[in-house]
Amino acid sequence: MKRHRIRSPIRFIVFVTVLIVGTVFAVGSFFGFFDAASTETPMAFEYRVQAGDTLWDIAGRFGDGRTDRRQAVYEICRMNDITAGTLQSGMSILIPGTNPGRIQTGL
Repeated sequence: MKRHRIRSPIRFIVFVTVLIVGTVFAVGSFFGFFDAASTETPMAFEYRVQAGDTLWDIAGRFGDGRTDRRQAVYEICRMNDITAGTLQSGMSILIPGTNPGRIQTGL
């Protein structure tokens, strides 16, 4: 059997490093770790709670139609550090999203 000798250790180290970095980026791109959507900053606008409003109603009113209403309720609660029991009329809360044009009441 023929033995192979590495003639330039520096070139070998550079080659292996480039190979590893390329593999990491290829695998990461395949699984979506480098999607542009993951770098977006979440937007929100303020809404003043009216008498009779519930988190479920607010989430439905300002939902984008693509997100499950339960997820929207969760996001509203998370952003404002509230629960359904702590929601009160006159309270200002943040609603995730960028289009407050669907507002029916409030502000």
